[in-house]
Amino acid sequence: MKKKLAILLTAAMVFTSFTGFTYYSGFGNAYLDSRKEIFNGVTYNEQIGLHGTNGLEHAYFVDADTSAGTVKPWVFNGQVRSVATVGSMVNYAEQQGYKVLAAINGDLYDTATGTPKGLVIHGGNIVTSGYAPDRAIAFDSNGKASMQYVNLNYQVNGTIAYDLAQDVTTTDGVTTQQVQQVQAPFSSKVDYYNVPFGAAKGLHLFNRHYANSTMTAGSCIEVVVDCGSTDGMQLQVGKTIKGTVKAVNVDAHNTPIGENEVVLSTVSGSASASTLYCMVVGSEVEISVTDNNNTGLADATEAMGIYYSLLENGNIVTSGTNLNPRTAVGIKADGNVIIYSLDGRQSTVSNGLNLVDLANHMKSLGCVYAFNMDGGGSTAFYSRLPGIENTATRKNSPSEGSERKVANGLLFVYQSGNGGSSPEHLNLYPSLTLAMPGASVQINGYASNSLFEKTSLPGSLTYEVSGGNGEITSSGLFTAGENEGRVTITGDSGNISGTTEVEVVKSNLTITPSVTKLYIEACQTSDINMSVKSGPINVVSKDDLFTWSCDQNIGTIDQNGLFTAGNSSAQTGNIYIAYNGNTITIPVQVGVLTKDFLDTKDHWAKAYIGNLAARNILNGMGDNKFYPDTQLTRAQFLTILAKMVDGLDVSASAAAGFKDVSSSEWYYNYVNWGYEKGIVSGMSDTEFAPNANITREQMSIMLCKFAVNQGLEFTQTATNISFTDDSAINSWSRDYVYTIVGAGIMNGQPEGNFEPQGLATRAQAAKVAYMYLNLRDGKIN
Repeated sequence: MKKKLAILLTAAMVFTSFTGFTYYSGFGNAYLDSRKEIFNGVTYNEQIGLHGTNGLEHAYFVDADTSAGTVKPWVFNGQVRSVATVGSMVNYAEQQGYKVLAAINGDLYDTATGTPKGLVIHGGNIVTSGYAPDRAIAFDSNGKASMQYVNLNYQVNGTIAYDLAQDVTTTDGVTTQQVQQVQAPFSSKVDYYNVPFGAAKGLHLFNRHYANSTMTAGSCIEVVVDCGSTDGMQLQVGKTIKGTVKAVNVDAHNTPIGENEVVLSTVSGSASASTLYCMVVGSEVEISVTDNNNTGLADATEAMGIYYSLLENGNIVTSGTNLNPRTAVGIKADGNVIIYSLDGRQSTVSNGLNLVDLANHMKSLGCVYAFNMDGGGSTAFYSRLPGIENTATRKNSPSEGSERKVANGLLFVYQSGNGGSSPEHLNLYPSLTLAMPGASVQINGYASNSLFEKTSLPGSLTYEVSGGNGEITSSGLFTAGENEGRVTITGDSGNISGTTEVEVVKSNLTITPSVTKLYIEACQTSDINMSVKSGPINVVSKDDLFTWSCDQNIGTIDQNGLFTAGNSSAQTGNIYIAYNGNTITIPVQVGVLTKDFLDTKDHWAKAYIGNLAARNILNGMGDNKFYPDTQLTRAQFLTILAKMVDGLDVSASAAAGFKDVSSSEWYYNYVNWGYEKGIVSGMSDTEFAPNANITREQMSIMLCKFAVNQGLEFTQTATNISFTDDSAINSWSRDYVYTIVGAGIMNGQPEGNFEPQGLATRAQAAKVAYMYLNLRDGKIN
């Protein structure tokens, strides 16, 4: 049975024994708290910790001085009616001549149209008013950040023409009615700018920031105004644009928008329809934008709406309690800006924060203003690590498994092209590592230029360990000393130097063997490995740091954990693993028992079925029959996975909430466990389909996610894998399928296909489970 190698007292007593481990309000105890300079005035930070209620949390953030003149806040300026991943935004910015240091997703948006909720300004030009603007994070031309309340007035002034009937009496006393056209000025409020039609039937204004056409439908009146140039059609706060009416399109829709044009549009029959109907072709139009609050939006070169305000003047102004992945922006007291991402909905990665905890965490990071952006499946965080990356890459783990396309994002960029090739910085990796005394960590150094871009080292690397707590070779292999605490390692190459840190830990560790019970045949070997954690953080260790022994009757074990079973079957005993005065005991059975079923006597999977049935991982179907060729359900395979975990109590898991998983069903707790651990998801938000037959593709996905939950890495033993039906494998499952096949757990069909949508049988599931257990238990022959 798994046993912790230290007596854990209260959480505070555990953590205070370590140097450098910090408590952050709203986040919890940060077991990993790393910080790396990635540009002048810019740091990349990563925190992994345990929240007192939520459990595991993983945050990423960049802290930047945006007012120093070099780092530029940059709001993505794609067309309103399009969406893009943050990765695509990074690529687009670099195509425009910038280098991206960091990026996050932005404002909440309408998923049907891609329209942001709030105001967007890029390069001083208003991209959209947003469909429900409230507050915005704004940056002036110097990069200074501020929160602004959005209260803009969009006004159009022009000329209309209408018929005026007048009675005219002749000299002989005859009265007749004459109609003449009269022109008059008008002024109307524009309700929405670059926002699609809704239920309000308001007056809308569009330009090419929106799309290539108005994308309207039904009967509309759309007035095309030629502004003379691309710059002429740009709306700015406090400014007026002018143009000439080019066309008045009646009973029209989806009018094309030229590069130099704006289009006024409303539905036929609306309050503003008659005004647009009467506008005069060739007449002049003025469109102005004024700030009713008269605050700082007129000075904003970049601005983006926010979802919720979290902190204002250092005070928490939110009360949200739902746990979710989070994206946030904060302004610190010194004017620095933090862009922040925290993963969620993934029990083995991060569980997410509620808004109050998010506000507290941002405050603990030094923010006096903080804003919640679009989170959940939209959360994405990119950053560039100096010396090893040319382009910013995604650092976080999206809750849906892949990055979602979103409406906009906030990027920190600088102008590319003037960094040169001269090495100015030495960047050592990894940035911060936890290691046991005697464990080894490979340190590598990489050079970067004045802009922290990759370049060549000026000479050979030399290393030095401060304080003498460990030693390092000329190739950078550091071996930790016996004393607990943080060790600084300095690297030098030519005239540049850099540092990194290793935290040496040996108490309050959770140490887990790769196998907690071992079933093994006579003369077979099993390589047992140790996993060490400090809180949720992996600690570098070596198997020979532990003392290994076993009962003589079951075999022998060396000091690296390689156990060789004796040549006598039907033997039971224990393996003992000792460290720091504590011992783990692993029960061993040599000569594995088997269970026979009436219908598996001559079946190809007899050995797999019999072995797992004897270990109570598989059950028969009654009358001493197994029905090996019967198809397997999703709930049944999930149950097999759960039974492979020794001592697991599935009843402790929270309810998943699927409508088709009743609490009275035998599989209820198993589904809850699988969903809580991120091993399975529903077929929809409300349905799990427990009795649906599982496909080979679904089995691959579940098994991979189960391995992640259990901390097992699938070593890839097969290469150049291909299947004749590769196109039939869904894109979202391809990596899982190839990982499982590469590890030798599943195979393709004899015909060369994988048959991803083929239904798995109970016998196939038995083989898959057996092969997984062999890998987990380190069995070599």
